[in-house]
Amino acid sequence: MVKAAGGCRRVLDALVGAAAFLCLCTPATGETRGGANAITVLVGRGTDTNFTQIISQPWTTNFVDENMVGIIASHRLGTLDELTGWDLGHIGEYVTVEPEVGAAYRFGDKENLGEFWGALYFRYDGFPWNDSLYTTAALSTGWSYLTETSQWEYSRSDEGTSQVLHYFSPEITVADPDNKNVELVLRLHHRSGIFGTIDGVYSGSTFLSTGIRVRF
Repeated sequence: MVKAAGGCRRVLDALVGAAAFLCLCTPATGETRGGANAITVLVGRGTDTNFTQIISQPWTTNFVDENMVGIIASHRLGTLDELTGWDLGHIGEYVTVEPEVGAAYRFGDKENLGEFWGALYFRYDGFPWNDSLYTTAALSTGWSYLTETSQWEYSRSDEGTSQVLHYFSPEITVADPDNKNVELVLRLHHRSGIFGTIDGVYSGSTFLSTGIRVRF
């Protein structure tokens, strides 16, 4: 396991360096949106606070000794209007659809393992202040797979856990309106059993994560 952990860390270090290089080489743009393709690097800290409580009372979030570092590749397919051929008004114009695949290394007091996921994001960027600070908010649905059973997740639930759980990770991004190709990302990296729907699992895990996204 030590060798595997060291290998994962070396790969992720290389990926982080590649993302930083892309960031430095990405030209500024004043387009309506940044490039359709993106690479994102995230780091996160685990929390044992209930997911809904984090959203409704973020100041009560309690962090634990569990961490993650990950990398994501994504592609914007288009707006809802473009994809459906319909005129859905404001929502159709400002909601885009973005599939993504990601990989992370999770490490800490109770686990050292890998995570892989695939998700579909629905991103809204119709905020009235976007000429001053380009902002997006997104919700996802997808699947998360762990390379082994998470002892941290197991300890948090009377029902146990599963290597495969639902991936629901809302995020907010901000960027310079004149350079939408470089975004700062704040994401709740979350997987759960959807209230017992998957293998009777009610809990899961959440990491408050932040990072940078480079579009091209």
